[in-house]
Amino acid sequence: MLAFCLAAAVAPTAVRAADVPNVLAQRDRTIAGGRVVQVIVPQWQITTTIDIGRVAGDADSGGGGLLGAIVLSSLDDKRKALSRASFDRAEATIAPLRKALQGFDVDAMALATSKAALAKPAWFQPSSVELSKSRSLDVPTAESAQAAMITYRYETSPDFTQIRVIAEIELRLAGAKPGGKPVRDPSYRQQVSSIVLLREPSFEPAENVAKWSAGDGKLAKAALTSAFGRLEQLIPFALDLSESDLKAFTSKGREKAFAAGYYGPLIERRADRPGETLIWKAGLVNVQPSAD
Repeated sequence: MLAFCLAAAVAPTAVRAADVPNVLAQRDRTIAGGRVVQVIVPQWQITTTIDIGRVAGDADSGGGGLLGAIVLSSLDDKRKALSRASFDRAEATIAPLRKALQGFDVDAMALATSKAALAKPAWFQPSSVELSKSRSLDVPTAESAQAAMITYRYETSPDFTQIRVIAEIELRLAGAKPGGKPVRDPSYRQQVSSIVLLREPSFEPAENVAKWSAGDGKLAKAALTSAFGRLEQLIPFALDLSESDLKAFTSKGREKAFAAGYYGPLIERRADRPGETLIWKAGLVNVQPSAD
């Protein structure tokens, strides 16, 4: 499936995600002068996602040459049309939820979560934690040897059965490239996803939105609060991961589990919170049921 995320775009980085370490070596954890931290929430409201399946088989099914080019162009046009139609439906469906969440300060929640999370690893030493709507700390500053960024996005799943809060953590070490240019490529990146599942969901997206939105968005607000609350625990957990941890997560005999449509190595099922599951899927993915 080809997924289109309608969240606000974040400026692309110069290196591929696969080339950036998702484990911070012990030697790189303690930094003289601590770290300047920027908390980035580029959105102004909750977004949704849409899924566009294959329109007419594989891209190479139309053959080569001019005919193939015409067929591929036609497929692209169909995908664009389907994408636009799905986008318009999703925007209309999510409107009641957006209205219910007006005035709910997600930015403040992201800032508070980041401060609490980054205070947990004794080695992290945030020298300052500031909120922003856009990325502005491309390189370390004079006050710190390392810049850290946590970019949050919050969204629903395409069927509106999930509310997701996703945090991408990035660190950029001080230093210089040949020619004296500053280091702009990240030295560490990790993604952590916190997902809340709607209890007793409907097959009808509008009905799911109605459940999240009822009572001035009571359930949606509780879901966002729970999702950020879990991130307060998971961000330091992610920062403390080692190479041996990742090897253990991806070992051949490791038990795997499904969680909110994701499938990956099982890290934890919490006995004290029935239905909550933590898996590894190119990053930590935590899934918990919504409030009753």
